[in-house]
Amino acid sequence: MTSSIAIEHQQEPPAADTNSPMYTAPHRRTPARLRTYFLRQFERSGSLMEAAARAEITPRTVQRWRGKDARFAFRYDALIERQEAILADAAIQRAGRVQRRIYCFRGKEVASVERTNDQMLKFMLTRFDRARERAERRRDVDAEIEKRAAERNRELHQLLDERSRQYKRDLDLQAELVAERKFEDRIKKLSPSLRQALADAER
Repeated sequence: MTSSIAIEHQQEPPAADTNSPMYTAPHRRTPARLRTYFLRQFERSGSLMEAAARAEITPRTVQRWRGKDARFAFRYDALIERQEAILADAAIQRAGRVQRRIYCFRGKEVASVERTNDQMLKFMLTRFDRARERAERRRDVDAEIEKRAAERNRELHQLLDERSRQYKRDLDLQAELVAERKFEDRIKKLSPSLRQALADAER
């Protein structure tokens, strides 16, 4: 009598399509194409080191790109937030998962204990508390920045008004000096008899 043994073969995951734009390195290594290729690799792997290695750049180059290119920094930060959200969701599921342990005696179940991952739960609660504190500090900083900006704007408006008034006073003074100078030039052009008559009238 022969017995047959069934062997299950685990199916290998489909190989990555190396012709896909996500995996194909740019032929012309321009900065714009390298940034796009790096972001695709970072979105796929979630690892800065792996994505930088595939793009044949260093993590320091990525930080330099973030400082110079606002669009790249926005897309990079969006991917970071997405990865953090995925990890936080997985951690929350692990923290809330109930593990049931069964105790048996002579083949019969005599007790069962349900446990939760208290360490992971504490970690997530601490993380949420820190995130809330950071958000509150960020709001306080934003409010302080807006307050200082409003004060600075008021000071600038006051300075501009003062300079505007001073400029108007200077213009009026110059206009008076020009008018007086023209009047004196006209008097000089008068005949001596008319100048004498004018002087007598002013007395």
